[in-house]
Amino acid sequence: MPNRIIRIAAALACYSLIWGCSMQLDRPAEPEAIGFSAGQSLLREDATKSDLLKDDFLEDDCFFVYASKTISSSHRTVFRGDAVSVDGSNHWDYAPHRFWDFSSERYDFLAFSGPSTSSTISCNPAAEGALSALVSYDPVDAQYDLMAACKRRIVTSGQTDPVDLLFYHMLSAVSVTIINDSPAAVPITLNSYKFQNLCTQGTAPVSQNDDTPVIPGVWNDMSYNTNLVLGHDFGGNVIVNGGGARVPSPKTDLMIPQEFGLSLTYIPRLVLDYSYKEAPDAEPTRVVTGIRLEEIKAVADDQYIVKWLPGVRYTYEVHIRMGGGLRVSVTVAPWEEIHAETPGVTIK
Repeated sequence: MPNRIIRIAAALACYSLIWGCSMQLDRPAEPEAIGFSAGQSLLREDATKSDLLKDDFLEDDCFFVYASKTISSSHRTVFRGDAVSVDGSNHWDYAPHRFWDFSSERYDFLAFSGPSTSSTISCNPAAEGALSALVSYDPVDAQYDLMAACKRRIVTSGQTDPVDLLFYHMLSAVSVTIINDSPAAVPITLNSYKFQNLCTQGTAPVSQNDDTPVIPGVWNDMSYNTNLVLGHDFGGNVIVNGGGARVPSPKTDLMIPQEFGLSLTYIPRLVLDYSYKEAPDAEPTRVVTGIRLEEIKAVADDQYIVKWLPGVRYTYEVHIRMGGGLRVSVTVAPWEEIHAETPGVTIK
């Protein structure tokens, strides 16, 4: 009798163990939040409009995400301009969280960095065709490094890795260095350099091509600005000595990509305002002069630079010589490429 009781107890214990394991195996997995990794392409010091990298992300650094999931060839909105920002724990986060849906066929993401709000972006993630958006920018109104990223994630059951985003520059970076080629005894005093007849308002149609955003070389709906804009005011306080002394501009202007020479009325120009003295005791002579941007040649190949392209840096060197006018050339180089081998901060 005792042996029988022991056998029954053992059988019950084994059944309970099997049932418990079965219940554990059948329990549905906890939903996983969609997380993001933005890499180091966002580590950029916008406060000085520089291309230099910051040491770390700052709290409230953010980008805006648009995303859809595809179920039975139908696109359904997942994100519509939601801000993903760095929280106090140095993690990318957003609210409310969205969760991976493994009944979907794929997810498509399109993200933008730079604007402080998503008000300049128009996107309907549920629209048919490739995920796309219209993005507005006015460099006179606000300067920021506008960048775009995209990602396609084919849904695989259990894959919940963060969506890694590699951002690409949408704008052109323009800076100026001024060189005084006059004799050493003839310094010049800088007042300003400005740009005139630029397109300073426009809209960029950006679309997703798998993991690479399609960024236009020339934007839509552009309008010319006849005022002297952007550039830098030296305030008459910067003296450039003769003999080849150089003064680089303390800022970089982030411009709308555009082609020059499309209008006979609005001719984009670089305008320089400076003063010099022919003798130490002479009255200063003020000079305001300009040169057409389309007539400036590249240093590397002596070809005219007739357009600004996205993701490219243009450094104009303005050589001044008393009585000899201006000689201007431009150095063209890719904006520094910063890949996301190290993914950066992610949602934890």
